[in-house]
Amino acid sequence: MKFYGTSAAEGIPNPFCSCSVCSHARLKGGAEIRRRSMFRMNERVCIDLGADAFQQAIDFGDFTKLQHVLVTHTHEDHFNYMMMNVRNMSIERLKEPLNFYFTDQAYEIVNFYRQSRPIMKGMTSDLEARGIVAFHKLAFNETVSIAGMDVTPLRGNHLGNMGEHCANYLIRKQDGQKLYYGVDTGWYFPETLKQLENVVLDVLISECTFGLTGGRGLHPNGHLDAYSCMELFRKLLEQGTLHEGTRIYLTHINHFTSTHADLVGWFQEQNFPCPITVAWDGLDV
Repeated sequence: MKFYGTSAAEGIPNPFCSCSVCSHARLKGGAEIRRRSMFRMNERVCIDLGADAFQQAIDFGDFTKLQHVLVTHTHEDHFNYMMMNVRNMSIERLKEPLNFYFTDQAYEIVNFYRQSRPIMKGMTSDLEARGIVAFHKLAFNETVSIAGMDVTPLRGNHLGNMGEHCANYLIRKQDGQKLYYGVDTGWYFPETLKQLENVVLDVLISECTFGLTGGRGLHPNGHLDAYSCMELFRKLLEQGTLHEGTRIYLTHINHFTSTHADLVGWFQEQNFPCPITVAWDGLDV
């Protein structure tokens, strides 16, 4: 598993921004540079295919064997519709379609693409008919099998372009390892916490969008920060979802307040039994 991108919507450095975090990233490079959010489960499955997918494929591994894209929500930094036609323009590719999975109300964007002339030159239905892409609708709290993995979308506290709640994914891999991808969510909804009560995670991938930005409260909507992350981790530890062997990775980080080094230093000072890693682009899990 690999992080292909660990930033929020603007990327770091934001190309229009001269703030201290963006300026530091340009000078320092390395882990301070963050592409838009994407996570590769394996060669066949990824979570989100967003705004930086072309460059991510060059930097971290191509998509020639990619078959399934779990879409968290319809914001453009997480779902880049142009990649559908990029696949169409490939000369040699897998015969199977590239499968996109949208949860609940997010699936409404598919009909928007089918009916909208300015999107993809009106080619969406043609790409479906020719087996270039395929669209599937998932339901919150219902488990499906995708590429040999049990995948259950849980409701995130974040809204996408279609008014949908973001899908955070509980995944049981073929080897039995359990992973939760909680990216683009504020404080977890009660139903989501309840769903996780009987789950013991091996890996938690959590957003930490606002980093060390203060004053947002411990239960914010929309996105988490370092302080609300720690509050959430304590809650999940208390209810048994986390344990000492759970590995926590932080991603989807913006440029408002914190450099990568700032976040690493702060989390190292927290007294928490699970190892917490501030992820960077290209990090293998």
